[in-house]
Amino acid sequence: MTQINERVQLLNDKAANNDGKFVLYWMQMFKRTTHNHSLNFAIHQANERKVPLVVYEGLKFYYPWANDRIHTFILEGVEEKRKAFAELGIHYIFYLQQDENSPKDVIANIAKDACLIVTDDFPCFIIPKHNQRIAQKAEIPVYQVDSNGMIPMSRFEKEEYAAYTIRPKIKRMLPEYWKCEKDEKVIVRAENLHLNCPENRIENIPNLVKNCAINHSVKASSIYKGGSSTAKKRLQHFIKNIFPEYAKTRNECSVDGSSRLSPYLHFGFLSVYEIVEAVENADVPQESKEAFLEELIVRRELAYNFTRFNPNYNSLKCLPAWTQETIRKHANDRRDYLYSIEDLENFRTHDEIWNAAQRELVQTGGMHNYVRMLWGKNVIAWTRNYEEAFAILEDFNNKYALDGRNPNSYAGILWCFGKHDRPWFERPVFGTIRYMTSGSSGKKFNSKKYIEWTKSFVQPSLF
Repeated sequence: MTQINERVQLLNDKAANNDGKFVLYWMQMFKRTTHNHSLNFAIHQANERKVPLVVYEGLKFYYPWANDRIHTFILEGVEEKRKAFAELGIHYIFYLQQDENSPKDVIANIAKDACLIVTDDFPCFIIPKHNQRIAQKAEIPVYQVDSNGMIPMSRFEKEEYAAYTIRPKIKRMLPEYWKCEKDEKVIVRAENLHLNCPENRIENIPNLVKNCAINHSVKASSIYKGGSSTAKKRLQHFIKNIFPEYAKTRNECSVDGSSRLSPYLHFGFLSVYEIVEAVENADVPQESKEAFLEELIVRRELAYNFTRFNPNYNSLKCLPAWTQETIRKHANDRRDYLYSIEDLENFRTHDEIWNAAQRELVQTGGMHNYVRMLWGKNVIAWTRNYEEAFAILEDFNNKYALDGRNPNSYAGILWCFGKHDRPWFERPVFGTIRYMTSGSSGKKFNSKKYIEWTKSFVQPSLF
């Protein structure tokens, strides 16, 4: 692996195919046509070689936690990308592998006629293994490009301990990256380019999803819809109608007072740069801007730093020494309640606030960030051991949440176990890990209204 520049790494040592017909960009995570460093690098490579650019996006049936909700959200953004890429002179291919009988090795077959491959650098879930595998298999160079956040992940040399250690570094570097690079334009338009590969037009999403060999018990969200156009509408609605009071409403779960942009960031329908630009131009109190940018930049980039540098990001092995010690000390503490996975999954506990949070997650694909912390803490209190609690939280989050399978997800879950936090007063089960209760937390927002909303799910005005 060779670092080409701050955002680009060469993953193998293969020579470029000088007889290639195009440059291939394998779009895995940054599913957008603007503010995309991967796309810009691919266009630049194509322009240098005076060949067209082909963008390939695939969706398999066997990725972990594959279900109707995730599939639908991804598919809802396909056709708008096809139109946008056509206008840019770029050939876009989307292929849905429905089951075991579908053609395989599509990306490798397309690459046979390519000069080189560009793909997305994402520090967790299945993407690192995808990139490692294609780099080994391909006979041409494979580059991965970091378009995750404001500051390239390569600017950090190690895992940061907590927000207070990464914050000053981010503030020092941020002026260098405050503006996104200008979008590149292709020189050679991809016209009359014929590729021997399967391809799908997305015309009937429910029917397509129904015929995929995936988990059909997790239904598509009725509240969150995929695609960049939807993401931008939500961003505009947030800036105009919610952001002015954000410092006051962000922890009020009973109203539409948060951005709800995390699913769009996770799937790359929206760039962090687009959000920062909208925030910067908004006529709102500085307090709201500072609160939001702390979450969007400092906390988010801390999570990406964590998953980049800690190979144990998806287990309790990543926890700091003080947490490991307190977990060992309190491993055999008695739990006041013990719930089965089935009872937890189906929001059948004594705690109505927790039930409401789980109900929101299961039925909509989202969960308010404030109750998400309480949600995780209570699972620790109600399961037999810490390992079981983590496994349940990871499964529920990655199965149901549209912003799951993300660095923020893992950092958020593990924060409940003490990651990126400090020791507190010692108590049973939690030891010196920060403790939260529904009794105290529920007094900080209109919990009764929130509970009632989750029983009806009258769709909020997202746009």
